[in-house]
Amino acid sequence: MKGFTVELPPELVELLGSEEEAKRDAKVAVVLDLVRRGRVSRARAAELLSLSLWDLPALLAEYRMPWFDYSPEDLARDVEALRSARQP
Repeated sequence: MKGFTVELPPELVELLGSEEEAKRDAKVAVVLDLVRRGRVSRARAAELLSLSLWDLPALLAEYRMPWFDYSPEDLARDVEALRSARQP
């Protein structure tokens, strides 16, 4: 397994609580940035973070990331389709 080291100033490590928490937070930040940029799926992100897919929505919510990337256009199309389907 390849890895790399990130040097953080002591005051940042202190804000994060410990070196272990800083490592975890850095890993989460990198993985979630990859999700945000569309480079990995949410399912793959859960695997990389050793989380179940059921636990990932709570983590995404902590970072104010949506579970679904639903564009306004997609939403409008789906709402219209639902309206059409509901009419006799």
